[in-house]
Amino acid sequence: MEIIERYIYAVTHRLPEKARADVELELRGLIEDLLEERVRGKAVREGDVEGVLMELGNPENLAEEYGGKPRYLIGPRLFDSYLKVLKILGSVIPTLVGIGVVIKTLVAPQGIAVFITEFLGSLLDVAFQVFVWVTLSFAVAEHFAQDDLREAEKEWTPTLLPEVPDRRRQISIGEPLMNIGLSVVFLVMYLMPQRFSVLQIAGTKTTIIPVINEEAVSRFLPLFLGLVGITIFKEGWKLVKRVWSGEIAVVSLICNGIAIVLAYFLFSNPAFWNPGFVEQLLSANVSASTGILETLWPLVTTRFVYVIAIGYVIDALRAVYRGFSNTKIVK
Repeated sequence: MEIIERYIYAVTHRLPEKARADVELELRGLIEDLLEERVRGKAVREGDVEGVLMELGNPENLAEEYGGKPRYLIGPRLFDSYLKVLKILGSVIPTLVGIGVVIKTLVAPQGIAVFITEFLGSLLDVAFQVFVWVTLSFAVAEHFAQDDLREAEKEWTPTLLPEVPDRRRQISIGEPLMNIGLSVVFLVMYLMPQRFSVLQIAGTKTTIIPVINEEAVSRFLPLFLGLVGITIFKEGWKLVKRVWSGEIAVVSLICNGIAIVLAYFLFSNPAFWNPGFVEQLLSANVSASTGILETLWPLVTTRFVYVIAIGYVIDALRAVYRGFSNTKIVK
C-alpha cells in the first residue's frame, strides 16, 4: 500500500544514507508482522494499516530510535523548516546581490570582468552570512525551546505522512540558478551596450559596433527589467518548490506568457536596434557584402522576437508536460 511506503520514507529519509536500506528492510518486516497479527488471516483493509502505523507512532520519533542517541545541531522537528528557509533565501539572494551590483555599475561604470568578480564575491559573502545566521537561529530554537516545540507539535496521524518523492520529477538546483545568473548578466550587458556589440577587427584596428540602439537604452529599460524580473521570479519559484507539479506548470505558463508580451514590445520595435548597424559594419570592413548585410539585418531585427517567443513556448510546454504528468509511483 502507498501509505506504508510513505511511512517508511518518512522514517528512513531522516537517517544516514548508509543505514536506510537496512532500516527499510527491518521496518517493512515489522509492519507486515504487525498486520498479520492484527488481521489474523483476514483481508487487510486500509483501517488495519492505519492502526498499525498509529501503533508505531510518529515517524520522527521512530527515526530517532533507529538513529540511536540524537546528535544534531538542528533536530527533526525544525529541520524541514530550516531547509525551506535556506531554499527561499537561496533563490532570493542572487537576485538581490545582482540588483545591488547593477545599481553600483550604473553609478560607477566598470568592465564586465570586474562586474562578474564583484558579483561572485558579494554572492559568496552574503550567502555565508545568511547560512551562519539562519543556522544559529534554528540551533538556538532547537536547544532552548524544546518544551514549546513539543506543545506546539500536532498529534500525529497517518494523514500527515509526506508523499514519496519521484526522483524523475525533482528540479535540479543548477538549471534555475544558471538562468537567474544569465538574466542578471544580460541585464548588465544591456545597460552597457558596448557589450552587446560586434567586434570588427581590420589589421591593428578594432571597431566596436553596438547591436542595440545606445540612445534608447533608458527608454526600453522598464521592459527589459520586466523581462529579467519575470524570469528570475519563475526560476526562483522552481528553487523553492524543487519538484515539478501543476502549480509550477501554471506559474511557468503565466510567467512565459507575460515574457512573450514584453519581448514583443521590446524586440519588435525598430527603435530598439542600432539603426546604423549595417553602415557602421560596412565602413569598418570594406570587404563585407553590402547586399547580404542589407538583407540579413532586417531579418534579424524583425524575426528575433519569434525566436524568443518559440523558446518561451517550448519552455512552457515542457513545464506543462512535467508538471501534469502522473505523479504516483506504482509499487
